[in-house]
Amino acid sequence: MQFVIYAIKQEVCEHYYYKVELIKRFFEECLHAPHSGLLQKQLDYITEDFSFKQWFADRYNGLRNTPFSINANGELFKRGQNYDIIIKKNSSCLLQCDSLWQAERVLFQPLRMCDQSFFIVEESGEHYGWISPLSSQRLLS
Repeated sequence: MQFVIYAIKQEVCEHYYYKVELIKRFFEECLHAPHSGLLQKQLDYITEDFSFKQWFADRYNGLRNTPFSINANGELFKRGQNYDIIIKKNSSCLLQCDSLWQAERVLFQPLRMCDQSFFIVEESGEHYGWISPLSSQRLLS
């Protein structure tokens, strides 16, 4: 399974929270046409810079059994298990894992404790939804 996690501007989250299908279709188009200038401009408008790298570093700084390590490029966070988190750019990252349960445990649950809003879409489009500080927002399947 591959999930793309996007950091979304708060005002976009507020206006489009109940338009989940619309947001999902937009991100699917972005995934299928990554070189579209128009889609890229729209993506830049609704996403927000979020340093996933710094967030992971702050979250796991000082822990002895940290589940992540940083490669030489500082781009790939990987646990010795069977998942990878790849930082694509400042507003998104890619999670590769074996199951929705693993994605929930590894990344989705920790992100819920963050003040930032995120939209997650599985590259196949089967699982998608919001993760945000609002307790009513949940990943759909």
